[in-house]
Amino acid sequence: MTVQAHAADRRLVVLAVLGVVLALTAAMWTLAGCAPKAETDAPAESGQKAEGSGSGSGSAASAMDGQPVNWTMESDCSMCHTSEAESATDAACPQATAHEAEGVACAQCHTDEGELSTAHADVKFGDKPASKPTMVTVDPATCESCHGTLEDMAAKTADSTALTDDKGTTVNPHERPAGEKHEENPATCTDCHNNHSKDLPKDSMRYCAQCHHRGTFECGTCHELRERATT
Repeated sequence: MTVQAHAADRRLVVLAVLGVVLALTAAMWTLAGCAPKAETDAPAESGQKAEGSGSGSGSAASAMDGQPVNWTMESDCSMCHTSEAESATDAACPQATAHEAEGVACAQCHTDEGELSTAHADVKFGDKPASKPTMVTVDPATCESCHGTLEDMAAKTADSTALTDDKGTTVNPHERPAGEKHEENPATCTDCHNNHSKDLPKDSMRYCAQCHHRGTFECGTCHELRERATT
């Protein structure tokens, strides 16, 4: 091999080494640019919440939090009352899904605008909604406008066995037997019916149990009358 050939090979080797060195240098600069920044760039407090994090309730914070809701009868109830809104598509809540299928909106049943306005007067975005209603805002007349009177409903539920006591006695849920206590405390639709409930019979029995707490639809089962012996 000639001297010129050896010199050419050496030049190729030198060029290859230089190429590798340049490639390594470029890679090191790239890694340096991606390295974590100094601790001085971290939040001043380790407990500081990141932007958009929740305020402790598990939900994301919003720029609207703390602002008045300014509720009206046209407001979207589902923005706050999420569990009630979900019941409308929950098969376990037959009353809610039935109303949803008929296209019934919240304000068509909850018609007491005065009570609702008072309840929402100080509500702000970000507030935790009430876990259950704090007042009755459904007028029985509203229910009757679609379902008929209590007498009409009694005819429809004549064969119902939803209300059966521990002794097997069944009563028509919409036909209360005549009696002093019943007449003093007439039942209304919302005493038993919670549109968002998953267990209507249980709700109804709970209402009856306020008086019939011995598990039987009879009178005189709480206090037995005894004749006092006389001397």
